[in-house]
Amino acid sequence: MTAGHLTVDDATPTAGRLYFVDRVRVLLTMLVVLHHVALTYGSFALWYYHEPTMRTPPPPANEWGRLLDLFLLLNQTYFMGLFFLISAYFVPGAHDRKGAGRFLAERALRLGIPLLVTVFVVVPLAKLPLFRWEAARGPITFVDFYIRELEQGPAWFLATLLVFVAAYAAIRALRPAQRRPRTTRLRAPAVVGFAALLAVFGVAWRVWQPVERIPVLQLPVPEYLPQYVCMFIAGVLAYRRGWLTTISARATRWGFAAAALAAVMLLPIALGAPNASLTAQVAHGVFDGVFCAGMSLGTLGLFSRRLAGPPTPFGRFLSGNAYAVYVFHTIVLVAVSVQLSGVPGGPLEKFALASLLSLPLCWVAAAVARALPYARRVL
Repeated sequence: MTAGHLTVDDATPTAGRLYFVDRVRVLLTMLVVLHHVALTYGSFALWYYHEPTMRTPPPPANEWGRLLDLFLLLNQTYFMGLFFLISAYFVPGAHDRKGAGRFLAERALRLGIPLLVTVFVVVPLAKLPLFRWEAARGPITFVDFYIRELEQGPAWFLATLLVFVAAYAAIRALRPAQRRPRTTRLRAPAVVGFAALLAVFGVAWRVWQPVERIPVLQLPVPEYLPQYVCMFIAGVLAYRRGWLTTISARATRWGFAAAALAAVMLLPIALGAPNASLTAQVAHGVFDGVFCAGMSLGTLGLFSRRLAGPPTPFGRFLSGNAYAVYVFHTIVLVAVSVQLSGVPGGPLEKFALASLLSLPLCWVAAAVARALPYARRVL
C-alpha cells in the first residue's frame, strides 16, 4: 500500500484482503476533504482560498465559525496519524515479497510522481484565486508568483511517507532477519503504554519546540511529527502481530470513551490557558496522545468488527479512487469555493454546501484522472 492505494497482494498477513482498511482509508480521505473545506470558511487563513480574507466584500463576522475551528483541531489530532498507521501496516509484507530494490522503486514511483504533480501542477492551479487577489493589490507576474509559491501543499504526507518508507528499508538492510507475521491479541497494557508514549513525546516536543518548520517535508503542523513517527512504527508492529484484526468490542468502546474524556477534560485546559504557558503545552500534549490513540483504536475496532465484508460496486469505486482524490481534491475544493463565493450564508451553511458539492465532485475528478493513460500505475 502506498499513501492511499491498497493492492490485493498487500493484504493481511494471515487471511485475505482487509476490506475494512479500505473503508477506513475512504473515511480518512473524506476527512481530508472536509478538513480543507473547513479551512476555507473557518478562522485560520491557512488555505489557498480563505473566504473571510479573500472575498469582496468580506463576509460578516459569525461566531458559529468557531465550530469549524474545533472540528479542525479535533481532526488534526488523529486523522493523519491514523493515515500513517494504515499506510505502514502494508509496508513490511510488500518489502518481504518484493525485496528492497523493487519495493523502493515502486514506492518512489507511486509516491514521488503524485508528489511532483502536486507541487508543479495541482498547487499552482489551486493558487490561481490567490494570484488574482494579489494582482488586484499590486503588480505581480504569474511567473514570479508561480516560482515563489511552489510548495508541497497536502502532498507533505506523500513526502513524509516516502522518507519513512526509505528509513524502514534502510533499517531492514541492517537487520534483514524478521520474524514471520503471527496473530496475537492486542492487549490493554500495549494500548495504554502507547497512548502514554504519544503523550510524553507530544508534551516534550511542544515544551522543547526544537523546530518551527521541518525542512523539506513542510509539515503544516510540526508539533505532530513525533505522533506520525510513532503511528508509522505502530503500523509496522501491527502487521507483524496481526493486531488490526483482534481489536475487541470492549477495546473499541474504551477507545472512543478515552478520546471523549480527553476532549472534555484536557482540551478546555489547553485552550483556556495562554498558548505559550507550560499548562497549555502539557495539557495539549497529553490530549493529543490520548485522543489520537483512543480515536484510532475505536475507529479501527469499529470498522474491523462492523464493516469487514466485501464491498459493493460503489464501495469499490470509493476505495479505488481514494488516493487520486487525495492528490487532486485541492483543485476541486478551490473551484467549488470560488463559485460559491457569491452565495449568501454563514460559515456553517457554506461549509455544508461546499462539502455536499465537493465530495462527489472529488471522486468524479479522481475517476477521470485515473482513466488517463498510465495513470492507474501511479494512482
